Parts: sequence; structure tokens; C-alpha cells
Amino acid sequence: MSLVVAVSVLVVFAWQTHLSFAQNETAAEQLADLTNRRGELQKDINELEEKIKEYQKELGAKRGEVFSLKNEIARINTQIKTLDLEIRKTENQIYITRLNIQETQDSIEKTTLSITEKRRALSELLRQIYKTKNEGLLERLLLYGDLSDILSQLQYLDNIQNKIRDVLQENEALKVSLEEQEINLKNNKADLEIKNAELEIKKLGQQTEKNRRDTVLQITKGEEVKYQQLLTQAEQEQATFLRELAKIEEQILVQKNFASYFEAGTIPKPGTKLFIWPEDNPRLTQGYGMTSFAKKGAYGGKGHNGIDIARGIGTPVKAAAGGTIIAKGEQSCRDYINPSCNGYWGNWVAIQHPGGLVTLYAHMTKPALLRAGEPVEAGEVIGYEGASGNITGPHLHFSVYTEFFTFRDPRTGELRISYNYNKTLNPLDYL
Repeated sequence: MSLVVAVSVLVVFAWQTHLSFAQNETAAEQLADLTNRRGELQKDINELEEKIKEYQKELGAKRGEVFSLKNEIARINTQIKTLDLEIRKTENQIYITRLNIQETQDSIEKTTLSITEKRRALSELLRQIYKTKNEGLLERLLLYGDLSDILSQLQYLDNIQNKIRDVLQENEALKVSLEEQEINLKNNKADLEIKNAELEIKKLGQQTEKNRRDTVLQITKGEEVKYQQLLTQAEQEQATFLRELAKIEEQILVQKNFASYFEAGTIPKPGTKLFIWPEDNPRLTQGYGMTSFAKKGAYGGKGHNGIDIARGIGTPVKAAAGGTIIAKGEQSCRDYINPSCNGYWGNWVAIQHPGGLVTLYAHMTKPALLRAGEPVEAGEVIGYEGASGNITGPHLHFSVYTEFFTFRDPRTGELRISYNYNKTLNPLDYL
């Protein structure tokens, strides 16, 4: 390789470095723009979160009030305003995620181009070195004239070999960076899918609450007496259904005519922290056991077999621990429509965990997309808080069973969940 070739190769590297600096300046400007846009959106998100917290406190206070038409309409209106803020917040989060995806895709494209350029340059360097090393000493003397030219050329070869080593290291670093960027892109796309689903649920929830408000006002014509009659009728229907179901459950246990049956082994001591909360920072709206609502006969004379928690319609519901989906409500239930849907439970999912305990998640706004037999991890989203089945407002019912079974209602053939109060635990003892 002549001195001219060696110098030209180094000049190519210098030019590529110059281009790289120019590209970096452009990239820095774009990054600054994206950072500013993200910062503005995040500021708006933070402000929305503060307002949402205020509305959630208001909702919590309203849930503690006596059930009345006035309170119910006020609760619904507050829920609608909360959902409006949450929709705006989610839209901002989606926009930020799309910015992240765009930025990552641009970075991947530039990194891939850099890797290609370095490979091309390395190929040329290696070809020149191979050609030079195959020249004999006599050929070099004839080509370069004297020994000083040969030594000078060998020095250039050393420089080029050092450059090759540097470029190889840079190339490896780019490969590692590319892998990380591709993982980030995958995660961002998954996050975007989740956020889009949340946005759809929140918009649906907001419209559902508006429909609920209009329907209640239309049926009651604004009269408190008629509203109380509606509540009493719903409670009586559920109590009657559960009493009938209790008799059927007894027969199922004797005949062992289960659709599915699960039983835990050793029962952990109360205070053992087995589960995470199915929702982030929820409000407890009803406890376990003989609550005031249970004493009214709402559960067929039995205690409440779980706890009710609420954060707001459309809130993601998460698996309380790792396990396997063992059953789910077969019929898709719409919020506030057909209170008896899926045996008054609405959209529900049951998960069995290591050790045999089963957790139940009910009244969700949308059936889980997961199927029976699919594994889930702790914290994985399995649905969204809703108002399906027999409810007085959006919430999540959460139960922990030591013995859980499903069966076909002999009257209708529909899949039913065992209420089995005596075979449940107080979830608060294990959260």
C-alpha cells in the first residue's frame, strides 16, 4: 500500500468523523426539541394528576355518604370529570410514548448506518493491509526506493491497525447500543398498546357514566323514593339469587359435579404478605365478612366473601401474585346493563397461585383477553375496574379462596362461581 493510499484512507476516516460531528449537531437539536416537547407534556400530566387526586378524594368522600339519588348523581358527575382529566392525561402519555418511539427508531436507523459505514471502512483497510503484507521486501525496495520510505509506510500501517482496533471496539459498542435500543423500542410499543387500551376503556367508562346518570334520572324522574325502590329491588333480587345458588352449591359439593375444582394446601398465617394490591392506591369501599351491607341480607344471609376497592372506572386491575388463569366469566357483561350477568359478578377472572390459593377479580368493565390456562405474573394487567354485574358504583371485588370451584347452573347451563364464604380468607390479612 502506497503512502498516498494510506493517507487517503485516513482522510476518509477524518471526513466520516466530520460528517459524524455534523450529524451529531443536527441530532442534538432534534433531541433538544423532543426533550422540550416531552417536558411540556409531562408538566401538563403532573398538573392533571394533582387535579385527579382532588377529584378522587371527593369520590372517596361521596362513597361514604348515604345512598341517595342526589349523592349518586353527584358521584357520577365527579366520576365523569375525573375521567375527563384521566383521558387528557392518557392522551399526553400516548403522545410522549410516540415521541419516544420516533426517537428510538431514528436512533436505531443512525446506529445501523454507522455500523454499515464502519464495516465498509474496515473492509477497505483490511484489504489494503492484506495487499501490503503480501509484498516482499525486494518489491517494497523497488516500489518505495529506500528503507526510510518502507519504515515510514510501516508506521502508517501501525496507525491504521490501531485505527482498526478502535473502530472494532466502536462497532461492538454500537451493536450493544443497537440491542438496547431495540429492547426500548419493543417496550415503548408495548406501553403504547397498553395506553391506547386504557384510553379506549376510559372513554367508554365516561360515556357509560353519562348513560347511567341519564338513565337513573329518567327512571326516577328525580324522585328519591323511586331511587330507593330501585336499590331495594336490586338488593332483594341478588339476595334471592344467592340463597338459591347456595342450595345448588351444596348439591354440587355432594355430587362433586364441578366444572372445575381447586383446593389450597397449607393455609398461610394471617399477616403473611402474599399479594400486592390489585389496583394502585385504591380506596376500600367495603370490607370482608359481616359488613353493614351484608347484615341487610345482600349476600343471602352470609358475609361478604371479599373486599371491594375503587380507584375509578377504567383503572387497570393487576394480578395480585403470579399464577395461572383458571376460569373467567364466559358472558361479556356491559357496565350497568343486566345486573344478573355472570351470576351478578359481571366480568370476572380467577387466578390460582402457587400453594393453591385462588384470587377472584370481579365487576370489571371489560372481559380479560387472557384465556384459562394462561400464566400471569404479579402486577400484570388482567382487566379494568368497571361497573358490570350487580353494583352500586364502579369498583373491584377481590376475594381469596382456599377452596374454589365453578359449576353449570342446572337452571340455565351458565357457568357460575362458588360463593363459598366459609372457604374464603380476609384479603386484608395477606395484602
